Amino acid sequence: MPSSVLPGFLQGSPPRSPHVERPSFFHSYFGPTSSTPNGGNLFSNSPITASHPPRGSFSLRPTRRDILLCLLTLSFSYLLFSTPSTEGIPTPAPLTARPGAGSPSADGGGSGTGRYKLPGWFFPGSSSSSSASAVDCESGKELTFSESVKPVGFGNDDTTEFSPALADGKPWDEGEEEEEDDELQGLTTIFRAHAPGWTLAEKLYIYNGSFYVVTDDTNEWPELRLMTSTGLPANGDPGNEQAREPKGDEIIYISPFDAMKLWGPRVWKMDGMTFLFNDGQFIDHYYHFAAELLLGAWRAYSSYDTHITAAGETSLPPPRRMWFLHQSINEWRDKPKFNPTIVNALFPSISILYPEDWADLKNQTISDKPKAFVLERALLADRSAAFRGEWTGPTARTVASALHVGEASKWWWEPIRRQILRYSRLPESIIARNLEGHGAVDPVSLMGPTGGTGIDVVEPLAPKGDYAPVITYISRQSSRRRLTKESHEDLVKALEERAKKLGWELVIVEAEKMSKEEQFALAGRTTIMLGVHGNGLTHLLWMPATPRSAVIEMFFKGGFARDYQWTAHALGIRHFAVQHDVSFTSPNLPKVDYPEGFQGTSITVEGKVVADLIEDRLAGRI
Repeated sequence: MPSSVLPGFLQGSPPRSPHVERPSFFHSYFGPTSSTPNGGNLFSNSPITASHPPRGSFSLRPTRRDILLCLLTLSFSYLLFSTPSTEGIPTPAPLTARPGAGSPSADGGGSGTGRYKLPGWFFPGSSSSSSASAVDCESGKELTFSESVKPVGFGNDDTTEFSPALADGKPWDEGEEEEEDDELQGLTTIFRAHAPGWTLAEKLYIYNGSFYVVTDDTNEWPELRLMTSTGLPANGDPGNEQAREPKGDEIIYISPFDAMKLWGPRVWKMDGMTFLFNDGQFIDHYYHFAAELLLGAWRAYSSYDTHITAAGETSLPPPRRMWFLHQSINEWRDKPKFNPTIVNALFPSISILYPEDWADLKNQTISDKPKAFVLERALLADRSAAFRGEWTGPTARTVASALHVGEASKWWWEPIRRQILRYSRLPESIIARNLEGHGAVDPVSLMGPTGGTGIDVVEPLAPKGDYAPVITYISRQSSRRRLTKESHEDLVKALEERAKKLGWELVIVEAEKMSKEEQFALAGRTTIMLGVHGNGLTHLLWMPATPRSAVIEMFFKGGFARDYQWTAHALGIRHFAVQHDVSFTSPNLPKVDYPEGFQGTSITVEGKVVADLIEDRLAGRI
């Protein structure tokens, strides 16, 4: 007989334990009978050395192998069908939770997921958290093409027009009204949260060039002019203010029943979060885009997760698309190209849409039978609407209104700040300096005259670092708005002398001569940033907010603007304004004014005043 082709270790009986193998329950019940040759083991090459009881007899004497098998099975079952303890760990609020009107939930309950679900820590490659991409949140698998284009509209039959009576004359509601009502309610638009100029909604429909809100209750929605406008730029021309008032067709309310009659099932979902920017001006400026529009959009969106940590950890998926309703492909890009750089660094998978895309959808939805597209989640930002509210007017910051959209973590900006710095390859140990605690405690509300508490005091989560404080002077001596030559030289001399005496790390830069990544990284390790009023101070967005942090802004005598003062304090960074030899900080601020010379080359400053200000700030005296 030819030898087996199997390797030696697979031929014959498997190796046996040196211990005596006793009959087990499994051998007793399922094992061979005594009448079977070789003890009934058809695959054994060796005789049976232990006698077995007849099949009918019962023996409850499991071997150690049986016990081990049972224990392993129980252990695996426990791992498979249980989740780790979350005691003491904050649970991020699911994007679908809504316990109260107008404000996303922070309780983290009611996710709607099944009890027996594989925990994320068991298979780390899959995630069960909500995602803005086309991902099945229950199973963690990506949707197929067919699933992603499946209509999500009202009803299932697309072959006939809707009629309240069926062909056989039976009433439409015979036995089906309750089920139909549930379906209609599941497709209604959900009002999530709002402050003037910033509106969060779910299931917002697009049809014929308008947004459609499907609801039977319009009373919960804000006044139209506080949500949107015509999008025209604001200026002082006669009639401009009225021209920016909404016409009434920007957002249209429709009942679920009428929506079913209009669209039927012909509705297609655009999943995830969509940022809708209805601003008519200033977007092509680094400060206004990053420190107003993006800052406000992220603050409003962060109300979905009130448990963002000091390390920037969040359950929020990235926005799926960004839609400029009035700017073309080049009209939102600033000249130095900071705007597209930060968008691509933050959201590498984002889609960017323009007015042409809006026009395409308008024509597409009215072609042939009426149809609609529905935004799963949407944030509508409108500059003119924000200025009609109580918080933006006094501050001239549209983002001031966004701070009132729902509730947010103290660390809501950290995911964005940290990602920009990681993109710029700044070490984690430096990025984490924000754990030293916020530095700006403004005794006057930052959000307007009607109340509020300003910036919350944040207790330090880490001790004060032993690193040398980094003083960054952003020189504008090659720009149109700058210090006089004498003032610049006097300032540099005073800073160099004080830095040598007190051990500061002094960095003097002309930002335009650095890469964008170098500028971001420098801001990320800066303790105190100073410069003449200008775009370079927008980099304060990436500074760590610590008890020693500050921004020092130099103005032409008699001039003052709140741009960087408001932004710095909103992020927990102290701000000082300097007019030649006088400094100001909140609450004792000068009036906003742009005198002749504000934008010129004749700005002066006393170097010693600035050096003293830095020394006092670092010493904790101010």
